[in-house]
Amino acid sequence: MKHVLLFAWLLLATGCTFNYRESYLVSAQPEPPPELDALRAAFPLHAFEESRIEVEGASLYSLAMIRPDARATVLYFGGNGYRIGRWARFSAAAYADLPVNLVLVDHRGYGASTGEPGIQLLMDDALRVHDHVAGDPARHGLPLIVHGQSLGSFMAGRVAAERRLDGLVLESSATTTEDWVAYQRTQLPWWQRMWVRRIRVDGSLARQGNLQVAGGLDEPVLYVVGGADGATPPDFSRRLYAATPLPEECRRLQVVPERGHNDATRSEAFREAMAGFVDSVVTAGKGRCAGASG
Repeated sequence: MKHVLLFAWLLLATGCTFNYRESYLVSAQPEPPPELDALRAAFPLHAFEESRIEVEGASLYSLAMIRPDARATVLYFGGNGYRIGRWARFSAAAYADLPVNLVLVDHRGYGASTGEPGIQLLMDDALRVHDHVAGDPARHGLPLIVHGQSLGSFMAGRVAAERRLDGLVLESSATTTEDWVAYQRTQLPWWQRMWVRRIRVDGSLARQGNLQVAGGLDEPVLYVVGGADGATPPDFSRRLYAATPLPEECRRLQVVPERGHNDATRSEAFREAMAGFVDSVVTAGKGRCAGASG
């Protein structure tokens, strides 16, 4: 018994390193596409159009929500549990009162998209999806705003880092994956924290996040987070906002009271913030923040 207790004490004293693999965050979640008749009945002012975006090794299912008086187009990247078949009605409701077209895309391996998901593949897909939507003549030259939530915010950030956008919305985002897993450790019970002393991020998930992206932004950005978000708490978005070297008119932070990780957009506070953001993007035009971060 003494030897067992000594071994246990040594384990706790030296600590245990837990390897957080990308497969813990990203895994295939196939699901049928949504019932379009139900969406059309719920949102009669909009047209819903299905399409496919072909990328290397996968065919991505996309659903566009079109309104005739749109002043901009929003390309939305959901989180790691987002599937259009399940969540389109919530996305549509969040944007229904705003003068924008909304384009939803299932990640590879998710929803009605084919392929096997992986962090780097999702990031590469995001660029191809953006280029496809940006080059669509049906947009009629409308400003393009990229909105990413949670894991989707990393994808949106990747697009912003490599493309000039009219506007960027980062919802429920994080500074780095290393910061995020360190925060997750603080949420463990005390006895688990004693056992798991360190968490190492493996593979393509390592060094992802939007802290570095924020420091180089040259487009207007709106940070959105729920005040009660327990997965990516508001401090992450506050740090991203502080790291964004743009004038006040080019960066905004909306902390939505009493909302969690996935429902910040289901609020009047978001709709008001987004309406003002769309208006500023449309009025000012692309490039107004360019050079401000230099």
